[in-house]
Amino acid sequence: MVSTLASRPDSQAQSEARSLVVTWEHPETRVISAIALLKYDGAEYSFKYLPEVTEVEGFRPLLGFPEIDTGYSAQDLFPLFQQRVMDPKRPDYARYVEGLGLPEDASPWEQITRSGGSREGDSIQFFPFPVHDGSVWTFSFMVNGVRHMLTKSVTVDGELKGSYTPEDLELVLDSLDEGDSLELHFEPTNAHNTRAILVLASDQRPIGYVPTFALDGTTRGLLDDVVDVTVERVNPPEAGWHMRVLARMTLKADSSFAFFPWD
Repeated sequence: MVSTLASRPDSQAQSEARSLVVTWEHPETRVISAIALLKYDGAEYSFKYLPEVTEVEGFRPLLGFPEIDTGYSAQDLFPLFQQRVMDPKRPDYARYVEGLGLPEDASPWEQITRSGGSREGDSIQFFPFPVHDGSVWTFSFMVNGVRHMLTKSVTVDGELKGSYTPEDLELVLDSLDEGDSLELHFEPTNAHNTRAILVLASDQRPIGYVPTFALDGTTRGLLDDVVDVTVERVNPPEAGWHMRVLARMTLKADSSFAFFPWD
């Protein structure tokens, strides 16, 4: 069932992610690469490129961060990223933060952590580091590629699924409720990424994909059978395809578990 009421989820009682991976999409090849870390300690923001950024084909330093080897800090969110925060004065602000599963007093950091900071036609997006409580890694993510399920067929256990009509896709999304289990399924035949992981409703109908930069950790977790994914929120159509389904992943592992190759 599509959610219509806003409330701060239980996960908000935990510490919010304090580090975001900044990713960049090549405008031609569409390859998405991790380029930097954006951090917030509750008082100050910091930005620093990853060492691997020099190997990213076609990448040029971001506006406001010209030096690859320099760390940047500021008390306010950097202007480049502030553009990805919605002004509370906008008439659609309440609906926007509701769609993120946040209260109306959500901070800029909470907004970009939940939304991924993406804008239409933009090449930059954020990916939150999972939070560890001593035995379980937890993070929330927007299911990627929901709209592609309208035109794409995928094979799940030998059966073709997807290629929904708009009406059928809405029925699939509307059938999801908070707390429902979601299944993950490898898609080695994916033309864009052979490591892609499908997100399926409990009846194995596809609804989208795990974000690219969660693939390393999610894959290892799936192989070890320690991953659980549930629905945290389903937003109405006006939220936009990139914000239709908010999922919550838990992965049982100690603090030595590395989600990313450069972690």
